[in-house]
Amino acid sequence: MKTLTCMVILVFLLDHSGAGQSRVTPEEQYQKALGFLLASSHSQTDRDEALNLLRAAADKNYAPAQTALGTLYAKDSFTPRDISKAIDWFTKAAEQDDWIAQLALGRIYLLGDGVPQDSSRAKIWLLRAASHGDSAAAFYLGLLYDGRLGMPTDHEEAAKWYRQSAEAGNPYALEKLANLILKGQLGKRDPQEAYTLLLVAVEFGNQGAMLHLDSMEGDLGTNGAEAARKEAVNMRQEIQANRSKNPCNGWPGQFELRPVPPPISFLGVCEGK
Repeated sequence: MKTLTCMVILVFLLDHSGAGQSRVTPEEQYQKALGFLLASSHSQTDRDEALNLLRAAADKNYAPAQTALGTLYAKDSFTPRDISKAIDWFTKAAEQDDWIAQLALGRIYLLGDGVPQDSSRAKIWLLRAASHGDSAAAFYLGLLYDGRLGMPTDHEEAAKWYRQSAEAGNPYALEKLANLILKGQLGKRDPQEAYTLLLVAVEFGNQGAMLHLDSMEGDLGTNGAEAARKEAVNMRQEIQANRSKNPCNGWPGQFELRPVPPPISFLGVCEGK
């Protein structure tokens, strides 16, 4: 009888131990993994545990964990760089409509980052990422339609995507849009609007846009230049308001000439934005 009682207790404990483990959700595994990776100090054991947790969550088809694994393999930060594994995990997440994975894939194919450059495949993923309002994907689409990187030129379509990126604060998109307007590739040439865009581009960190301003000011005249400056103040405020409404902002490289997806430290706030 005593032996039977012990066996019953053992079975009960094993059943409840398994039940406890099964109740751990993929999201909890993901959040715990991020906690390990983002701690101010962590050991190799912590990194290994984080990867195990992410793989467990990713194997349950949890898209944020798949994106996190793709990010780790693409960046060579906590694990050796492996672009094939990065693409595999990004693809799994992107097919579930994860915009970060879509941007990452589009960028990899567009720039030929460890794989042959493929503008057509890049365009597919960038369009899906841009549909979520992503400024980087919109900027890359602008480049594609602007006759760069092996795609047919469509200036109207390029301007549409540059404008989406510019409204989020990409200073290089502001400059590209200004160039289209200045060259009259969107219809009537409008130096004042182009000047406004370039002023804002400089204010948001694109110092190369300064090269256009001096030569344009004489063409605009005092009144035209002053009107453009006033409009630039309004535009800057609108962009700053757009940024402040979006917590998924502020990582290095977000608004560069070749903008990058959010790093591991931003995934928590950027997923599901």
